[in-house]
Amino acid sequence: MRMLVAASAAAVLSYHAYAAENVLQEYAAKALEAGDPAAVVMALKKEVGRGNVIAAQQLGLMYRDGNRVAKDAVQARKYLRRAAESDPIRYYYKLGLPESQHALAEMLRDGVGGRADAAAAISWFEEAAEQGYAQAQLAAANMYMKGAGIGKSAERAFFWSSLAAHRLTDTAQKEAEQLRDLAQKEIEPAQLTKSKFLVDDWKPRAS
Repeated sequence: MRMLVAASAAAVLSYHAYAAENVLQEYAAKALEAGDPAAVVMALKKEVGRGNVIAAQQLGLMYRDGNRVAKDAVQARKYLRRAAESDPIRYYYKLGLPESQHALAEMLRDGVGGRADAAAAISWFEEAAEQGYAQAQLAAANMYMKGAGIGKSAERAFFWSSLAAHRLTDTAQKEAEQLRDLAQKEIEPAQLTKSKFLVDDWKPRAS
């Protein structure tokens, strides 16, 4: 009986997460059609209260950008963290949303909405990077190459910039390639061979 209840709960959580984008679009469309942006925020907050991580991400980005609400970096951090954190009970988004992890990491790195925390920033960048979020891979590579607030590591910079270079395009891709080539010059030959193997062997974590 207990296993049946647990399985049912997991199915419900998974369904709600999977359907959340359509639910939010419906709420937002109705609220905007009525000319009431505040209703969008209320609908999103209601969904956050139900554990909807997509709603938390949307609210966080809205507060960060001042989209339909007054800019509020503290609130942005709060909601982005809700969406970024992993939850073993939430089956569909058990690793957290990589876009939220990346956005939260940028705020932590730059000290927006609170004190700067480089260690926390690199941790969140890598959480998103492990899921294949290319912008986070490039951001992590930059932090490791500069060593600002964390220990410099040409190996980690090479690793993440190599992966980012395969996934990004245009200017961002060129930045990743330049960073990769710069990091490569600082790595001993034996370690470089190992790093290239790790790049070739890497696979994103499934959310």
